[in-house]
Amino acid sequence: MSLPAPLRPGVRRPRMALGLATLLVALPALTPGDPPAPPPTQPDPTGLWLTEEETSVIRIQECDAGLCGDIHWLAPDARQFDTENRDRSLRDRPLCGLEILRDFEQNPDNPAEWRDGEVYAADDGRTYSARIRVQGPDELELRGYRGIALIGRSQTWVRVDQEDYPRCEPPGATTASSRWGAPAR
Repeated sequence: MSLPAPLRPGVRRPRMALGLATLLVALPALTPGDPPAPPPTQPDPTGLWLTEEETSVIRIQECDAGLCGDIHWLAPDARQFDTENRDRSLRDRPLCGLEILRDFEQNPDNPAEWRDGEVYAADDGRTYSARIRVQGPDELELRGYRGIALIGRSQTWVRVDQEDYPRCEPPGATTASSRWGAPAR
């Protein structure tokens, strides 16, 4: 059995056939009925974030002065009170509901970064300058520092679901108003 002339070795194939085959393969990708690609999504730091030590979840939300965040959940074995606060009069306040992030503004040159904010570090009782960078839909980096960002410490937080981390109640809380860090009365 012999092959047809265009398929025999050494026989030149017409270029038009190759061009038509390429067009038929590419045509479905070029049809006007295909929807355009969706625009890139804006990085979103709002929501619930599990801290690197996995001892707390922080709720980040839009507030009057930019992004802010409070302690939404605490691990059962985590410290429950602000015992390391520099101000001795605040050492008996519950950590649950305490605002620890405030005043973050979105960087106009980098929509994945919020800067010029502050973070309260309950482990040493100090407030630091801070920035937040969204690394992906479910990951952000928080960097706290004194003076310049080069001299500081970063943590990576991961997004979590509220079903897995229900809102904590301050120890001894009996009213809804006590949920925001005020001692129960």
